[in-house]
Amino acid sequence: MKIMKHFLFVALVAILWVPVALADEKPAPPGPAVVYQAKYPITVQGADYDLLTIIMDFPSGAGVPRHIHGGSVLVTVLSGEITLKEKGTEIIKKTGESWTEKPGDEHAVVNAGSATVRVAISMLLPKGSEATTIVK
Repeated sequence: MKIMKHFLFVALVAILWVPVALADEKPAPPGPAVVYQAKYPITVQGADYDLLTIIMDFPSGAGVPRHIHGGSVLVTVLSGEITLKEKGTEIIKKTGESWTEKPGDEHAVVNAGSATVRVAISMLLPKGSEATTIVK
């Protein structure tokens, strides 16, 4: 009988202790949410590269005249709208939209709107390549 009382006491303590122990644990914060993802194919030859990431702000009227890049580029508009000029066309890229540029592709960009535009640029540059060259 004494063993049974001892067993019941231990079981009661365990039953009461588990909810208290669990109450002390804080729930894990939520993980990050993917709001945009882009995937672009690229072929890389066996060589050394630099991966360059740039965040640029374009005030109203600001832009980059006709230029080329020495490597592959991915541009994502983080806020606002920017006008991409290439191959005789103008395309307005809005927040969340992206485009790619191949080495030597000639193009220009301008903020034709009234609000500042922010873009994220990732370039995969072969060692020794110029990131940007203005076309005259």
